[in-house]
Amino acid sequence: MSDLILTEHERAAFYQEITRNRALDYFYVFDNVPLHFVYKDKLIPGELTDLEKRNKAITETVWLAAYHQYLVANVSYLFLYQGQGRVLQMVFQVNQFGAGIFAPPAEESRQFQATVEEVRASFDAWMAGTGWKIVDDMRKQPPRASWQSLLGVPDRTVRIASLTPVGNQVLLELITTWTEEGILKETAWAVVLIYDVDGTVLQDRSYIDLANWPSTRTRKQQGPRASQNQPETTGVGVMDWFYEYHRSRQMPVELSELEQRNLSIIEGVWVDAYNTDLNTKVLHPERFRMQLPIQKCSYNMPIAKELEAIVKEVAPDRKMRLALTYAKGNQVVAEGIVSWTEDSVAKESPFISFLLLDKDGLIIRHRRYFTMDNWPGAEKVIARLGLC
Repeated sequence: MSDLILTEHERAAFYQEITRNRALDYFYVFDNVPLHFVYKDKLIPGELTDLEKRNKAITETVWLAAYHQYLVANVSYLFLYQGQGRVLQMVFQVNQFGAGIFAPPAEESRQFQATVEEVRASFDAWMAGTGWKIVDDMRKQPPRASWQSLLGVPDRTVRIASLTPVGNQVLLELITTWTEEGILKETAWAVVLIYDVDGTVLQDRSYIDLANWPSTRTRKQQGPRASQNQPETTGVGVMDWFYEYHRSRQMPVELSELEQRNLSIIEGVWVDAYNTDLNTKVLHPERFRMQLPIQKCSYNMPIAKELEAIVKEVAPDRKMRLALTYAKGNQVVAEGIVSWTEDSVAKESPFISFLLLDKDGLIIRHRRYFTMDNWPGAEKVIARLGLC
């Protein structure tokens, strides 16, 4: 365990009890300086397979470009996303509206694996032969979906804050900025992409809080769409059903000793600590930082313990269970569900957490994406953090 102690000036800047409304880049770069000059830590990226390197390159180029220059008339998704509307799955909205909007695409039987160069060449050839013709036709019609949203917020930009490839999946943290009536706004979100062998996206599992999103009004007008192929599933248990399909498409990966250790800690000690007596021995006593990018807030260990005690008092039966987990280098990503009872009504809420462990196996950073309004003890937690 590191015995490095921050100076008075460093502590005042980097170890505040609670931070609010900082620029979002702060949470990925400087908050509690978990990876940088003072503590001399390094984010260990882990060894990447050829497939992981390919998927990383596709994400940084073709996929990211789909949010910008190739979004005209939604044409990029006709190539990149299999099944188009079925591919994008907004997790918080599935939890809110039900699983009827979820219709898995058919299993793929192709065996070849395209390189990133082949994917780019295929996309360029498709645009030249088919894509631009579709654009010309679609521009004559009323705009819809992502194209309609972008026309409403034409300055919307997306940048990648962190990217972690694991097997056939890529785990992303992103920052989106836009303006409303001349006021610059930004929000954070997380994505899990499942890539097929040909380099197209089989599933896009996005953790987006629509309460703070550039196309909120457009999406509300469109409303959730029920699928003709799946029953409308709502209530407790919907998230387990939802994650089951995604789990079935998760490629097994070979883990290093460090990754095996860290994954075991998160799946075992961390979950048990949350579900029992709020034991914090798995957290670094001095350096632990809890980060909530969507809420633009972070806090240190004493506040973390205080908040969990508040939640435990409000919802003594609250439990956490993990749906999917990933380990790469010294990070573990966990998708899971928190369940509890409120006014005799069973509730549950999905989340995704990005956890960083030190060399001793202690958690020094927990960055969680979730909807605060749908969380046990939300009202008291919001009050204690001073969030509007």
